[in-house]
Formats: sequence, structure tokens, C-alpha cells
Amino acid sequence: MKIKHSILILLGSSLLLLNSCRKDRFETYDNTKNGSAFFPIKEDLYHVYKVDRIIYDAFNNRTDTSHFIIKIHQDTFFYDNLERKAMRFVQYTRDIRHNAWDTIRSYYYVGLNTHIESVIENQRNVILTLPIIEESVWDFNTYNTFPQYLLTYSQHLDSYQNDSIKAGESIEVMRLGRNLPFEENYWREIYSSGIGLVSREYTNIEIIDNRLSGIKEKKELIQYGIEK
Repeated sequence: MKIKHSILILLGSSLLLLNSCRKDRFETYDNTKNGSAFFPIKEDLYHVYKVDRIIYDAFNNRTDTSHFIIKIHQDTFFYDNLERKAMRFVQYTRDIRHNAWDTIRSYYYVGLNTHIESVIENQRNVILTLPIIEESVWDFNTYNTFPQYLLTYSQHLDSYQNDSIKAGESIEVMRLGRNLPFEENYWREIYSSGIGLVSREYTNIEIIDNRLSGIKEKKELIQYGIEK
């Protein structure tokens, strides 16, 4: 199955204005580049993120808020069952008070000429499509059985900065689509050249019997580098 690409005009006249704004925001981007620098895959590269998460439990009618740190380490190259060169990622977590790291899980990413793909518990997802151009629209769930989840490059940034890091050229990815009255779905990511993912905001909430159910999460990069 080929990755789904589309021109925004095919998605309806309501998206024409968005498309026009996006082109303005991409005026400084060199689209002759492949774009793989926004997701570097390299042995011993690591990223540390601060995560703020809210879980809405409709069944028990409660809300749980947590704050923690995760570390993602690019461990080693191998070939997957499709004979593609892949990188094994290992994810660790600890609480905000700097206790010891706990290993949570491992998964892998594949960097291809057409896209960057994650494989987590045998579920394949298209993270980025390549090359990076302002008209690209792709389905995050192209290679699995989940409902279509369209993403698009919303703007090109000359730089990105948070409280911990300052990055150069960056790309913003956002979910494309409207929420239904009983749900809230939001996806925004920023990838910086030579670094990778620096920010993610994700919301997946629905209303069940007038109660919220789902998750809201924000993840910000606070450190990255090569393990010695």
C-alpha cells in the first residue's frame, strides 16, 4: 500500500485558506532538501523530555495528573522482518525528582526515502512523509487497521525555543480535520533539523455520559546528545 498523499484542495473549499497560509509560512524553506535531517537516526543519540499528562477517567469520574521525565535512546541498527534497516529505540522513565531510570519499552524506527516510520508493538505508523513540502497530507495510520488520521506540515519555522533548548530550522506537524461535538482530538509536533522531535501536544478526549474520557499530554525536549 502506498502512503496516501493529497493536495489540500481535494479536501474541500474549507481548507483552501489553510493551504494559502501554509504556503506563506513555507516561503523560507528549501524544499529541494529531503527533510530527513528533521528526524536524525544515529546510534547512541538520546533525547530527554519533560512530560505533563492528564488522564480523564469517565468510569471512575476522576482526573489524574502526572509529571515525569522520559529518556529515549537510539540503541542499535538491525534489519526488520521486511528486510529494512531499522533503529532500535529504548525508552526509560523516572519521576520529576530525579530518581533512577526505569526501562519502559523498546520499539523501532525506519528511515526511508519516502517517509519516517515507527513500529511499536507491531503497529506501523507514518511519522513524517518525505520530502517535506507544504502540500503534503498523509495518513498516520496508513499501514495499520485504525481509522484514518490525517497529518500535514502546517508551517516552517526559522527557529524554535523552549525553557531548556534553543533549536534552529524547524517544521510543525498538525492534525488535519475537525472535531465532532462529543470529542476533542489535537496533534501538534515540532521537529528541529539535526535534533528531531522537540515538542508534542496531544489530546484524545471524548464525552461519555457527560464525563470526559481520554488523555491530554504535552512533551517538551529538555536535553539531547550522544551517549559517551
